[in-house]
Amino acid sequence: MSQKRYKAIDKRLITEGSQIDFNLYLTDDTKTHMTVFLQSDTAVDGNTKIKLREIEMVYISEAEETKYKEYVERHIQTIAKNSEIPTEQKARLVYEKAAEAIDAMFKNPESLENVKNAQPVVNSFIDIILHDKSAVESLMKITAHDYYTHTHSINVSIYTLSLGSFLGIKGKDLEDLGMAAILHDLGKSKVDYDIINKNGKLTDEEFSKMKHHPALGHAIALKLGITDKEILSAIRHHHEKLDGGGYPDGIKGERISRYARIIGVCDVFDALSTKRSYKDPMSSFEALKLMKEHMAGHLDMSIVDAFIKMLRKREEEK
Repeated sequence: MSQKRYKAIDKRLITEGSQIDFNLYLTDDTKTHMTVFLQSDTAVDGNTKIKLREIEMVYISEAEETKYKEYVERHIQTIAKNSEIPTEQKARLVYEKAAEAIDAMFKNPESLENVKNAQPVVNSFIDIILHDKSAVESLMKITAHDYYTHTHSINVSIYTLSLGSFLGIKGKDLEDLGMAAILHDLGKSKVDYDIINKNGKLTDEEFSKMKHHPALGHAIALKLGITDKEILSAIRHHHEKLDGGGYPDGIKGERISRYARIIGVCDVFDALSTKRSYKDPMSSFEALKLMKEHMAGHLDMSIVDAFIKMLRKREEEK
């Protein structure tokens, strides 16, 4: 019979008012024997939280790690508001949970449950962006990594929600904008893996196939039962250009929805400022300079200007 294995967890993630569906364990003084501190199906009340603060370390069995991860996902919004957790750690945790949700969504893009699981992630980003300015800085620092489709979708949603909030978009509208940003590249799940992950620039033929992803994403969203016109438009039109030279529909100007134009700016900025297999990342200044000087017919410059002001404001608030 194999010996039970245990894993230390962050006790601050156990949320008051919740109910756990896994056992919590403590070690004895010799650090060799585990005892149950809190049984599965127990409500976490105020007294439990006081006891948790007094305990050095708490553990779960490795066999129940999946249940614990699902618990954290369910309570990610409360965790995002928890002042006990250091800002940087909180931002990284929310980002990691977003990565897990997006990863599941791209593996099975036609699962309604996977899309629903992305909503708490969007809301936790909103909570951080609206209530913790330093956490926004931490989130933006985390985005400075290599470009992958999944992390790109998270990065774009962080920039989009920050910009949307700066532009005065609130409540359900901000949630919808965030969901559109999370879902904007969903169609890439239907593009050949070798094209998506090519170690170098795409050929004209490969790029032609890549250009189908906004329409493919739009089709997936419809299949999932998404009916909000703003979300659907943002998914389909985030690669349209103001001068009509974009894809997939070649629409121009005001026919491109505001959400699509906001996400389009954030999408380009992240693509320029993260490392790709064939290029080094640009600095924020270089990326914004290129966008301002060479993309007037492509991007909505009033949104680019707002994006610059938003980044400057974040810098001043440090």
